[in-house]
Amino acid sequence: MRKVYNVTKGPILQKLVLLAIPILLTTLSQMAYNLTDIFWIGRVDTIGLSETDAVAAVGTAAYLSWFCFGVILIAKIGTSVRVSHAVGRNELHKVNVYASNGLLLEAFLGILFSIITLVFMRQYLSIFNIESQTIIEYALNYIPIIGGFIFVQFIVHGFVAINEGLGQTKINLVILAIGFIINIILDPIFILVLRLGLSGAAIATVIAQIVTLIIFYMAYKKLNPNLKVFHFKNFNLDAMKKIIKVGLPVGLQSMFFTIIAIYVAREIYLFGPEVVAAQRIGVQIEQLTWMVASGFQTAITVFIGQNFGAKEFTRVRKSVIYATLILVPYSLIITGMLYFFPGSLMRIFLDETSTINAGIIYLQIISISQVFMIVESIGTGFFNGIAKSYIPSITGIIGNSLRIPLVIVLTKTLMEEGIWWSLNISSIFKALVIFIVFVYVFTRLEKVKVKKLILPRRKLSFMSGKK
Repeated sequence: MRKVYNVTKGPILQKLVLLAIPILLTTLSQMAYNLTDIFWIGRVDTIGLSETDAVAAVGTAAYLSWFCFGVILIAKIGTSVRVSHAVGRNELHKVNVYASNGLLLEAFLGILFSIITLVFMRQYLSIFNIESQTIIEYALNYIPIIGGFIFVQFIVHGFVAINEGLGQTKINLVILAIGFIINIILDPIFILVLRLGLSGAAIATVIAQIVTLIIFYMAYKKLNPNLKVFHFKNFNLDAMKKIIKVGLPVGLQSMFFTIIAIYVAREIYLFGPEVVAAQRIGVQIEQLTWMVASGFQTAITVFIGQNFGAKEFTRVRKSVIYATLILVPYSLIITGMLYFFPGSLMRIFLDETSTINAGIIYLQIISISQVFMIVESIGTGFFNGIAKSYIPSITGIIGNSLRIPLVIVLTKTLMEEGIWWSLNISSIFKALVIFIVFVYVFTRLEKVKVKKLILPRRKLSFMSGKK
């Protein structure tokens, strides 16, 4: 094993920040990745397409990607947490087992998801009851390309998970940043210069992802000469079960969240394509909070995972306190931006007055939930790190389920604004429940136990390159 960044010793804040910065930059690059797509798709009127319908079509397809990410998380979170625990216990032979089985699981799930997407994409679009044939046409130009190659994302996240568990977040940053730069270059070329529209956006994204995967693989081959990535002989049923046990609750929560989001999207379509496009752009702007929250959540998970594995409970507690002192003030700043400057943020992406006005209302209302979103992410990172991912998952599923009755009730009087308020209320509920359970577990941390992996006599050599 050549590359392990151990965070069980040394200054806590410094170690946490050094671990978090590459993850944050990676998530910010992913946010820029998405914003770049929306920016150029919002310019397709120059090649004779409707920019509002194009943004709405990509927004509809985005729910498929969100659901896909929930499936990815089943292997990603489980692999990252189990690898970090093994590193904390200095059991590097178990790192080999978890790493190889995590990749095998991601590859299997990815291929299966790609096949399902290609077979059922029309049925997927029918869920939204879209009246505009233009939006459907645009979506059918986009989904087959993105969906057919979506397995690439799965395998990329398999490599990302292993690096996160090892604390090597800088490697992820560098490689994913290369993919982001490639996408920035290719987007305007394929969308506008070659006049491929939404198909061009999909092609640019797929090319960037494939290049990213190739670089990840080459980096691992260089760092680990004996690497045998997808050999079935590496399969270990016990390791696979333990990965799934941690990752499945997180994945199910994410997938359930997407199902609720699809229901909400159906309701949004009732208020017209301008509101749909405004909400889609608003969600991208809101990434200033939830992408950063997600990135820091991963850093908290890895930091706590290693220190929990090493039984450094004081470091676990202090890391949560430091993360809170950093993230809560940040969320308040974003709240101010969304509330006081929504029009300026919306005009970055398009110039249609009706869509901008709808977006202003969305951003001002949703600004209230930003700090609660941060609290939920900190708690989720903590529980994932101690392999108790089912706690935030159950809370998330219950909280997100509240959105359905809230939407039904609130839209009767508040119209589309009722949908935005339902999102706020559910976020507040989840954050409060997570905080209460967190306080209880936080004070009894030493009593939390995690079952260890039992290996057969033959040990795997997935990452056993010479030091």
